[in-house]
Amino acid sequence: MFRTIQFVAAAAFLCLACHGQSQSPSASQVLMYSATAPLTVQTLTGASSFTLNNAVPGIFTETAAPANLANTSGTAVITNGSNYSVSRSIVQLNNALNASIATSLSIVPLSSPASGVIVKTDPTTGAELPVSSTLGPIFTERAETIGKHRFYIGFSNQDYHFTKFNGSPLNSLSVLYTGGDPSKVILGSQLSTVPATFGIGMDVRLSQNIAFLTYGLTDSIDVSVGLPMIHSAVEARTFNGTIYAGNGFGTNGSTCWCVDTFTPGYPTLFQPVIGQSAYSKTGFGDLLVRVKGTVVRKPGMVVAVGGDVRFPTGDAQNYLGVGTTTVKPFAAVSFYSKPLARGVVFSPHFDVGWQFSGQSVLGGQLQGTPLNQNTSVGTIGYIGAPFTTTKDYLPDVFNWAAGTEVALGRHNTVVADILGNQVGWIHGIPNATTETMTGLLLPTGPNGDSSGVAVPAQGSASGLVSAGRVSLGQYYASFGYKARITGNLVANVNVLLRLDQNGLVARFVPLFGLGYSF
Repeated sequence: MFRTIQFVAAAAFLCLACHGQSQSPSASQVLMYSATAPLTVQTLTGASSFTLNNAVPGIFTETAAPANLANTSGTAVITNGSNYSVSRSIVQLNNALNASIATSLSIVPLSSPASGVIVKTDPTTGAELPVSSTLGPIFTERAETIGKHRFYIGFSNQDYHFTKFNGSPLNSLSVLYTGGDPSKVILGSQLSTVPATFGIGMDVRLSQNIAFLTYGLTDSIDVSVGLPMIHSAVEARTFNGTIYAGNGFGTNGSTCWCVDTFTPGYPTLFQPVIGQSAYSKTGFGDLLVRVKGTVVRKPGMVVAVGGDVRFPTGDAQNYLGVGTTTVKPFAAVSFYSKPLARGVVFSPHFDVGWQFSGQSVLGGQLQGTPLNQNTSVGTIGYIGAPFTTTKDYLPDVFNWAAGTEVALGRHNTVVADILGNQVGWIHGIPNATTETMTGLLLPTGPNGDSSGVAVPAQGSASGLVSAGRVSLGQYYASFGYKARITGNLVANVNVLLRLDQNGLVARFVPLFGLGYSF
């Protein structure tokens, strides 16, 4: 029976396009609008029905008047929809997931604005002499500065396709409501709500094109300005709302549907189709300004310190920016070996930085609007659209990188790096964790035991629940190649590979770029 329900749910899910799509006002609200739809309620006391407009799935429970199920008078109470209120809404259940996705999108790594070819003018001869024996790193910052009154123009493209969240496929997540909220339903004792789950499928993509301009104020100080053009695209669908109350009629150990129901005053324990939504946006991202200065310059080693300031010029509601000013001091160290055979040079490099952010809508939570609607059975209270957004701190991010460039002569450099983000040491990142509950009554009715006596069918349910604000690590391997095409024009290609499962994960990220110094 349970497999039959799963099959019907899958078939209904494949027909979501027929069910209609809610238009989200922004990319950051797509997840919630995928669960926003008119909710039609059929009354038990007659043939009439009513519709709750712009509703999100709420787990309703009887809270207005005591209903003793042992007495026949309790029937009139539990069939009156005006006696119900939302015990828990999917808005609350999805907040941890949505906030974590939004925050993860705000800390994707940027390519370096460092020049590939660095030369200095000999004060005696006026000749331009190469300073660095490699073409530099790609994601990490090189310690050398570009040189006084010199310019560098760079462009890069990165495409992120996020496919997992905390190790689970992003297109088949489950959100768990653990139950336990009080109701006014009495059967021997006061009953509490039982667990429920919602299915969620998402597709999240981010394309980032960033242009950099670097200028050498002095031989030791560079100023860089970067402006990204970003395209974000989010699709989401919500399906398979399931309340684990058994057959819902209070028999054979099952829980009355009046304690948990999707439609107030009516026994609805399963919703195979809820809705879907999508939104995409293209626009300028956050303006980045970087100042870097060399503090140590010795044969074989260069050390620089600097800082990034990221201004909130991008639309945070659509994942084009972070929605607040961020500041990141950093330090970079570059080493150079003496040339080996065939002009091979090893150049290990190390970076460390710490990003701090203010309060943003991407760090806050979405909140549904409490709505009331007059119906034939009285006033129904529920949660629906539009949604408002609170502000809270984005997590701080401690960045580090270690790797090496391998110069194969003056025109080719291979780059390999390990990069890490320690997210949320001071201000944690909102996160969700998977929880499993066992011994639940499946919505399939009773089964017979060995003696023929009807007993409830039992099983388990798993899903994401809020983990609050946490600290987590994210790690990448980066492999790239830079080629000097002609003169000071350098092309680079790179692959960024995610090594962990924490938070939002794009496993494979390609990068393409060009840079020219003059």
